[in-house]
Amino acid sequence: MVSFPTWMRRILAVLLTLIALSACSKSGEQPDDKATAQLSGYNHTADYIHQFYVDDAWGGNVFAYGGGGKFVCCIVYPLTWREGLTAKVRWTTSSSDPNATGSAAEGQWHEAIVPIERYKEPGTRLNVHFLGDGKVRLIITNGTDEAPGYPGPQLPPKPKDFKW
Repeated sequence: MVSFPTWMRRILAVLLTLIALSACSKSGEQPDDKATAQLSGYNHTADYIHQFYVDDAWGGNVFAYGGGGKFVCCIVYPLTWREGLTAKVRWTTSSSDPNATGSAAEGQWHEAIVPIERYKEPGTRLNVHFLGDGKVRLIITNGTDEAPGYPGPQLPPKPKDFKW
């Protein structure tokens, strides 16, 4: 029988444990009837979004009248859209004006249960559009707001008098 040194047996044991753990975690991460999408925020307002979450998945921050360029991984969602499909969106905002004071300068939390818009096939992105009056749209797609046939709004241009 071949005898291995103790250090080699320990390394082998660690490697086998890691392989077993990774196999278990991958099989439990995403059921066959689910898909994953990266989050990308679009801010249609003059406020700065410090951070946002979709069903507790962190989505980053989004400057006023900006977004769409960053992707944060991931949310898990059903492969097939169904009536009543929603997600909880939470986000913080404050004024983009560096001279703002008082409550405009302080971050304010917002929360909404938002319907996920109908999708015909799974997409790789969940585009989160922050609109005025606390409204949010959730669009699962493979493209950006500039893609032909995109079902959501394009980012508005910054107003001419917007200085920040």
